[in-house]
Amino acid sequence: MKIYLIRHSEPDFSQVDAVGYTGLARDLTRLTPNGIKIADKAAQNPAFNEIQMLLISPYTRTMQTAQEILKYHQIPNQVELLLHEWRPDKSGKMDVTEEQLALAYKDYLDGTHKSDLDFETREEVMQRVNSVFDCYKDKYSCIGCVTHGGVMTQYTGDRMTPFCGIYEINYK
Repeated sequence: MKIYLIRHSEPDFSQVDAVGYTGLARDLTRLTPNGIKIADKAAQNPAFNEIQMLLISPYTRTMQTAQEILKYHQIPNQVELLLHEWRPDKSGKMDVTEEQLALAYKDYLDGTHKSDLDFETREEVMQRVNSVFDCYKDKYSCIGCVTHGGVMTQYTGDRMTPFCGIYEINYK
C-alpha cells in the first residue's frame, strides 16, 4: 500500500499558552493564519488525487490541516487516535520541563535513553502507528495520513519535515 504521510501545518500555541495549558492540553492548539495558507497550498498537491482514504491524528492542528485539505477534495476520512505525536511522558501526568523534553526528544531520535523520562521509544511509535496502517492495508492501495514530524521521522529518516511536507512511503 502506498501511504502519503502529511505533516500538520504551522501551529499557533499562543492561545493555549495564554490560558496556561500544559502537557497534553497543549495539543488543543490551532493553526496560525499562515498555517492555513500553507495547508491550502499543500492541498493542491496531485497526491490527493490518488488518496482513497485520509487518516488523521486526533490533535487539533492535524484535524484543522485535514479540514483545509478536504475543502478541495472529497476523500473519505477517519480520525485515528493512535496516529498522535510521540509522547515524552507515557504516563501523561508529569509536568515536563523544556530541558527534559529536549533531552528526551534527542534520545528518541538517536535511539538512546539518557533522559530520566519514561518516553515512548521509536519502536513503540512504529508499533502504534503500524497497528493503524495494518487496519487499512487490505482495503486500500493508497491512503494519506495527516500526522506529526516525530512520527514521520521514523518512516522517512528526515528530522526536519516542513509544515505540510508530504512524503510517499510503501507500506507492506
